[in-house]
Amino acid sequence: MTIKISLVDDHHLILSSIENMLKAAGYFELCGVYNTGEALMEGLKTTNPEIVIIDYHLPDLNGAQLARLITYRYPDIKILALTGFDKPGLSTEMLESGCAGYLLKTSAKEDTLLEAIHAVYEGKLYLDKDLKQKFANNVQKMQRNLEERPRLTKREQEILALIVDEKSSQEIADKLFISKKT
Repeated sequence: MTIKISLVDDHHLILSSIENMLKAAGYFELCGVYNTGEALMEGLKTTNPEIVIIDYHLPDLNGAQLARLITYRYPDIKILALTGFDKPGLSTEMLESGCAGYLLKTSAKEDTLLEAIHAVYEGKLYLDKDLKQKFANNVQKMQRNLEERPRLTKREQEILALIVDEKSSQEIADKLFISKKT
């Protein structure tokens, strides 16, 4: 099984490291190595990679823009984002733009990158383990915030329901047998 891959990153060291790793693995075919999004898009006209590994920050396009272009023009190509930015919002943006995986340069090792490539190739979603932890922490924090929100009393709920029914303050007071000031 040979997996065809193209790479785009504006850092030569990153490109050469990934290129050497893929060659050493022995079952990847490197279709192209590019420094800009535009160069990649031009290269895709003549190559046929199954996976494109993209960075978020490129000199001409950001990763989300590039992912949307690839997804629109070449819907069969799977995209793996490999970037140094670990903001959950950024990973969400990339995934919504068409990436099937999001991996951090700061935590990725050779076996992690290979695992991500295989997951994306097999049609699975891959998310960096550090980001999974951040997402989990954010979800737990949101859950705590929901649990800590003040709850309305039964009486407050009754009043709110009458307000929704467009009752006046006097009508509400009369219905609930309370003073208008209350």
